[in-house]
Amino acid sequence: MKKTYFVLISIAVLISCRENRKISEQQTESGKEPGKLELLLTFPVDTVIDFYDLSNDSIREFPDLSGYTIKSLDLSHNEIDTFIVDFLPAGIEKLNLSYNLLREVITPEIKPYNNLKEIDVSHNQISFVYIAEPIRKINASHNELTSISFSHKNIEYVDVSYNPNLSNVVGFDPYKIDTVIHNNIANNRKLIYIGSIGPEHVDYIIISDSVN
Repeated sequence: MKKTYFVLISIAVLISCRENRKISEQQTESGKEPGKLELLLTFPVDTVIDFYDLSNDSIREFPDLSGYTIKSLDLSHNEIDTFIVDFLPAGIEKLNLSYNLLREVITPEIKPYNNLKEIDVSHNQISFVYIAEPIRKINASHNELTSISFSHKNIEYVDVSYNPNLSNVVGFDPYKIDTVIHNNIANNRKLIYIGSIGPEHVDYIIISDSVN
């Protein structure tokens, strides 16, 4: 019996040594420890993950994670300048893209993005946001917004604070949204829905021509 235990322990130690050697070889080849994205890409395709943290990972291009299922993904504090919806993981419900270099965000009304309910794109350089279903919560504060549009009426939370270029005349009805935060925009004037004013005021409304 003791001999059997010894053999099992020896095998376990051998496997552990081999795994440590692989990690050591990866570190030696690259000159540094593999980043969080590199580790994620070693997972088998179709891996299902509840939450994965890719923040502060020096990522410059939106990673292709379409082969994975990740419910909540943190890509904050990187250097991403383009939002590629086709690269989103399946089943994504919550996405954090704050503190990047994004300039616009458009979410389509097609699968597999119909699970995405919450998106944080605060602290970027975004001038235009177009949000489709089923997103319910969006934080677009601390950007350079001139336009923000929604294709549906199910938005529950919007934060457009600290967007100095955003007019107080907006393309959504703030009174039909549970929470609207708009500190420090348009000198803190009351938000006005574009659909509630007369045509004589149209000259004063900024409308992006990116959406038909």
